[in-house]
Amino acid sequence: MSLFVESLKVEVRDHFVLKHPWLLAKSESMGIDDLRLWLSQEYFVSIGFIDWFLRVASLTKNQSAKIVLVENIWEELGEGKLEETHVSILTDFLKKLDIDVNGLHALPETKEYLGEMEEIIGKSFFYGLGALGPANEYLLKLEYAKISNAYFLLKKDLDLPEGKFFQVNLDADEGHSKRLFNLIDSICISESEKAEVIKGNRLALQARVKFYDGLERIRISTS
Repeated sequence: MSLFVESLKVEVRDHFVLKHPWLLAKSESMGIDDLRLWLSQEYFVSIGFIDWFLRVASLTKNQSAKIVLVENIWEELGEGKLEETHVSILTDFLKKLDIDVNGLHALPETKEYLGEMEEIIGKSFFYGLGALGPANEYLLKLEYAKISNAYFLLKKDLDLPEGKFFQVNLDADEGHSKRLFNLIDSICISESEKAEVIKGNRLALQARVKFYDGLERIRISTS
């Protein structure tokens, strides 16, 4: 990987979102209500995630770039198998935790995050690459690792369903982030293009903080 891609990774790893009070606290000790809250809000992100990729793919005429983006989404969509889409796997996971997705409501902060992501990827194709590559595929790999570890610790004490949702996403995010970083490396030639990727990454990271702000607000209000 180039120094440019490495710098993007460093920005993600060092960003406040991975040190957010809710994420730090719950990655060490998570209760069943914490798990349900996180999953119920991540459900809305999983739905939006697919639309983000499709929109960014529509912003370029570069066929190689379209292939990479659509390939990621095809895998998110279970390669054509409805029961294997990431949204379906999450829906099934929620059902086993006695949560009906039809009754879910996005928190105001989750809605704000989703709205800001739409704005960021709408700015340009390169903004979109920054928002989707480092600030989503790579970030989610790091986030999900924390939540997954907490889940399996919780599972030792409670009768919980298998964590297929976490394993599928961790496996996918590893390959998807590498694929997008390779794309960024190959397609971002000019300094202006790189600058837009950097801005897209930073804006999306900051937007993700709001997602966790909502979870923290609920934690404080119920403690």
